[in-house]
Amino acid sequence: MARQRPRKHDGRGSTELAVFSATTHLLRETPLQDLTVAQILARARVSRANFYHYFASKYDVITAMVERLVEDTHSTEGPWHAELGESHRQAMEDNLRHTIDLWSSQSELICAVVEHMHVVPQLASAWNLMLDRFISEMTTQLDQARAGGDAPDGAPAAMIAAILVSGYERCFYVGARAYDSHLPNPEAAVDSIVELTLAALYGNRRTLQHQRKKRRTSGKLPDTVLSAAAAVGSSPDASEAPEFETAATIIEATNSLLQEMPFEQVSVAKILERAKLSRATFYFYFANKDDVFLALFDRVAGQIVSRFSTLAQVDRSNPDRVRSAIIHWLDLDPNSLGVLRAAIHEWTRRPDLRERYLAIMTSLIASLATAIESDRAAGLALDGPPAPQFAAVLLWTVERSIAGSLAGERNLEQTPAVATYLGELLTSTIYGK
Repeated sequence: MARQRPRKHDGRGSTELAVFSATTHLLRETPLQDLTVAQILARARVSRANFYHYFASKYDVITAMVERLVEDTHSTEGPWHAELGESHRQAMEDNLRHTIDLWSSQSELICAVVEHMHVVPQLASAWNLMLDRFISEMTTQLDQARAGGDAPDGAPAAMIAAILVSGYERCFYVGARAYDSHLPNPEAAVDSIVELTLAALYGNRRTLQHQRKKRRTSGKLPDTVLSAAAAVGSSPDASEAPEFETAATIIEATNSLLQEMPFEQVSVAKILERAKLSRATFYFYFANKDDVFLALFDRVAGQIVSRFSTLAQVDRSNPDRVRSAIIHWLDLDPNSLGVLRAAIHEWTRRPDLRERYLAIMTSLIASLATAIESDRAAGLALDGPPAPQFAAVLLWTVERSIAGSLAGERNLEQTPAVATYLGELLTSTIYGK
């Protein structure tokens, strides 16, 4: 059991401040998983005894730093207090930019927390205090807007707020880490986030009647639109050739274990026991459990991309069909939930997985952006923020919401309900219906 510090920190002691400063600088150089207490002591120039008087571990330091940030970020008045209309939009934009500025000053800390919150419960609890404040305020404002007739009834207000805040967090993280060329920095997401938020909270009040007159088409895209995306994550079915049957057995055993436990608890020994194979046989096919997981992820990713490709084929002049296609895409295969949960929660920390994961997201975003641009030109979709940035914000919001749901985060526990609402939200935001 980890030691508990003898008293709650107040953030004012010279030792605490030195440790906070040292940790902030070290996070710019070293990932949190590689950071050691010894490095913090050396940089802060404090003794081990003095450190442990205040903190039980490096995670205790991060938790204390997040608690300080929560206090700094809290605002008594948010953008939802403004009147509907342009002043409301401007207030929301100003608030988002203020939050981005504040978070950017602590981007190393926030990114470290986001990368570890699903594997270090202590960090999740601290960070959720931040997110819960946004969610609570947004929920209250949406409930009041609904009661006053300014917002339509629909999905639970708390779930809508949790989805939006999840999207804010993920877009900030992706921009801060420069993982998505469509969002080169957190600021690049603001216009699209505002558009998404207004549509989610108040319904998309813009209609296609307000768009420029354009030639309407069927809304279908050429078969080649998602060809690049379809190639990403595709891998041969190991069951198709006899020489791959043993590898397939190892992969299936790993998949079975992931239904029961998180990836960090899976070991080669457990895989061998489940697959009923020898250690020599395992290492003939795979170097370690990470290699097995990557092969498993490639298979599941290929399925996800294939399901997404139906959006390119559906008649998008019919919003109901678009909505159904998106919901179908998010109807997760129960047999794949274990690997999907592990991938969503692990990609931020694992370079090998991250490369594959970002390739999938990049292809999906590019494909959705192409669809949005095509449908805007055809008069089927609403004008709005640039399609690449808009598509990125939409899909990163989907990705983070599903991550939260698979982690059992409050207000996102019901994955089918979350998926259904995301389908409705994307359709409304893009097509105004």
